[in-house]
Amino acid sequence: MSEVAPSFTEEINAHKSAETAPSFATHIDNGLSTLSVRHRGCFITDCELTSPLSGDKIDVLYSDPDTSVPKLTASHVMSPIGSNEGIGGQHGFARWTDYHKFALEDGPNGEKRVAFQAKRSDNGMSLAKAFELTDSTLVSHTTIYNSEPDPTQTCIGEHYYFTLQDEQSKGLKVNGKSLDELLGDGSEKNVMDGVPIFWESFDGEAIMDFPAGHSIKLSSEFAGSAYPGLGMLIWHRPGSPSICFEPTVGFNSHGQKDGIGLLAYTSATLSTKIELL
Repeated sequence: MSEVAPSFTEEINAHKSAETAPSFATHIDNGLSTLSVRHRGCFITDCELTSPLSGDKIDVLYSDPDTSVPKLTASHVMSPIGSNEGIGGQHGFARWTDYHKFALEDGPNGEKRVAFQAKRSDNGMSLAKAFELTDSTLVSHTTIYNSEPDPTQTCIGEHYYFTLQDEQSKGLKVNGKSLDELLGDGSEKNVMDGVPIFWESFDGEAIMDFPAGHSIKLSSEFAGSAYPGLGMLIWHRPGSPSICFEPTVGFNSHGQKDGIGLLAYTSATLSTKIELL
């Protein structure tokens, strides 16, 4: 008698409770920039870009150096955003499942490209990611697809951990403003203490000046569904030399997480671009 394969829920729960995760990753490199993506959870475990002004190579995105940690402190997709009673719990199944890698040809301007698809053994909402790497930019396209015969509501976001040396926020600016000026008095302290704050007026583009001396433009756009508006969560994990700027769609300051409506067998894509200035 053949064994019954575990359900997708059981598979994800096993991944969450495992002591370690496989560290197998895909690496792409064009000589001036690098990208590494762990297949378990599609975590970005390395992203170095070269400044077009100074020529310096900057470690733009932070990752826990021990990439075998299942709940890795590193950039990942959120689908849905925040707490979730469905498969995977907080931030959904996307950071717990394994991904198939698909090698892609270089882009028309020499962009190094790679794609991943989340593996599911059920018929639930699927997710795919594609990355494009140039000397000074990283573009990510995250596509969700409703494979069910009924409409569904959801939200999506990118949980980017930007490197913040020594956890020093003094001098950090967003569009020329401190976090207190951007979000209200006391916001910087709250963020650095681990309290997430939602920047509701994020319009799809932000320039972030980091205390280390480099600047990054983070751009986001959304396509494929009735446009519910962009937002951004800003958060810091105490003890981690990073700060999170998280573009979101379908999520708002009241914690509602169902702003994206997907009809049966339709998809929507959140695209983000990290550009070292």
